[in-house]
Amino acid sequence: MAYSKETLSAYVKNMKAIIDGYTFALQHETALKVAISYGNSKIGRVMNVSTAPIIACGKNCKGCKGICYDIKAGIQYTNVMKARARNTAMAKKARELYFQQIDAAMSRRRKNKYFRWHVAGDILDMDYLARMIENAVNHPDFIIWTYTKQYDIVNEYVRTHGGSIASAIPSSMVIMFSEWRGIPMHNPYGFPEFRVVFKTDKVKPSGFYCPGNCDFCKQHHCGCIAGQTVYCNEH
Repeated sequence: MAYSKETLSAYVKNMKAIIDGYTFALQHETALKVAISYGNSKIGRVMNVSTAPIIACGKNCKGCKGICYDIKAGIQYTNVMKARARNTAMAKKARELYFQQIDAAMSRRRKNKYFRWHVAGDILDMDYLARMIENAVNHPDFIIWTYTKQYDIVNEYVRTHGGSIASAIPSSMVIMFSEWRGIPMHNPYGFPEFRVVFKTDKVKPSGFYCPGNCDFCKQHHCGCIAGQTVYCNEH
């Protein structure tokens, strides 16, 4: 499903207005709670945190924003839009509290210790990435993964923290470089990649085919969880 420019413009306008409301609340010392999901039919029983698509996705979302699945969810369900907006406001204006609450929720988890960053949204900046990594260090018993098009932020972090994935990223954390047609991707350190095979593509890429359910890969320790390069068909 492709969105019209009018639909995207209205969505962004509404999302920004909700974010502004939560930002105002934070500035007036209103207590807010991070919206944490505990899974769905696709990703299975996986804790996950999301921020606002487009607004919190960085410069490389222009290629995929027109068919972003999470925008559809936000349009259909007001609670989804509000959750994304609240997390975005906290990640930008109350970042310490945002990460403290996520850390505390993970510490309370007794089973199904899997965590995914950003079903929607992306790494905001270098400090945000550093806090994600600190979170992984604090929770070595979790398997943590994320997809990103913020290639420059991740590459710069690795360059300044030892020059390799092994030196910069905890072994319990997998960062997948999310490829999208038309978006230049520089991957000098060999991060695993997640690729979309479009209907017009003539050649199927190499790698692990995404079965469409994270529970399968949790059970067999394969795919994104295992840090393999993965592809899926356009849908």
